[in-house]
Amino acid sequence: MSSAGAIVYLISPVLVGSAIDSLGLTSDQAGLLIASYFAGYTIITISAVAWLHRVNMRAAAWLSSFVFIASLVGGTFMSSLTGAILTMLVGGAGAGMLYGISITIVSQSDDPDRYFGFALASQLLLGSALLFAGPAYIGPNWGYSGILTATAAFVALMSVVIPWAPRAVSGTAIADQGSDSSVPITSILTGIGAVLVWFTGYSGIYAFVERIGVDGGLSGHQIGLVLSLTIVTGLTGALGAAWLGDRYGKVKPHLIGAVGAVITVILLLGRPELVRYSFAIVFLTLSINFWLAYMLGGVAAIDTSGRFAVLVTAALGVGATIGPAIAGGLIDNSNYLPMLAFSLVAIMAGLMIIVNVLRRLAVESTS
Repeated sequence: MSSAGAIVYLISPVLVGSAIDSLGLTSDQAGLLIASYFAGYTIITISAVAWLHRVNMRAAAWLSSFVFIASLVGGTFMSSLTGAILTMLVGGAGAGMLYGISITIVSQSDDPDRYFGFALASQLLLGSALLFAGPAYIGPNWGYSGILTATAAFVALMSVVIPWAPRAVSGTAIADQGSDSSVPITSILTGIGAVLVWFTGYSGIYAFVERIGVDGGLSGHQIGLVLSLTIVTGLTGALGAAWLGDRYGKVKPHLIGAVGAVITVILLLGRPELVRYSFAIVFLTLSINFWLAYMLGGVAAIDTSGRFAVLVTAALGVGATIGPAIAGGLIDNSNYLPMLAFSLVAIMAGLMIIVNVLRRLAVESTS
């Protein structure tokens, strides 16, 4: 389910590129299109804190898949920006619920860092075919509608796992946490805020990484090949987090991820040619998939009951909404420096916030 919920974000560079080419959008408009998807994603997951633990999650997953698929198919008939935004808004709600259910299930496991790593690895592995075929074959031949149709087919295929989803979130504490004064609500919300700020930065880069390649003179086939082949590095990052777990603590892995982010931005400066662009994507996919497992695991360590786990999905949605929107507004005549600078600052701010919360939690647990 997490693979279906994450697929639009995974292929967002391809989606942005095809929307610009097929619908004649500007960078600002393409950023708003992606933002509308994540607006729906965010709204539904924020509301889910109040009702997710009260409903049959398996039935909710089936309904979410249907809504997601229907909106993608509906989007193929839209030729205006307004219609495209509306269908993406509805699709985001379906995807957000699917991902929120998945996050909630994993957060209740005995080793969230490890299992978040496995979940991220599956998202990359399963989505790699669409990530390659999008810019190389589907986009050039069938445009934006073709990308949406292929995505709908992917979501339908991923729905085969829903019968194995639990009907309810485990643990009675989830229903009762709101009345427990010992729960560090401030720490939980601060940790979720760190995820939001951090993902805003990464989303700004990721949404326009395909355009950076195009402006660097790379062909759609070259970009598709780079994006698909570096699925290996994304898997390495996610599986690295799954293997490492918390054996070196919860802070050091964040510092490793930060190094990868800095290298990525440096490599993307200017108009990178094929080799430099390839290395940039390697470090981007390696760092974000390694680091995301620990960002999610960090919040799970604070929110031990898992009631607020679905808000992490909302934080990702908000970050993915405002990140591309801000990034698109900062790009001027193919000058990506302001966008890259903003994104790196946001990533580092998220790092400082989450590290501070985790260190304070460690002190409190030993006192």
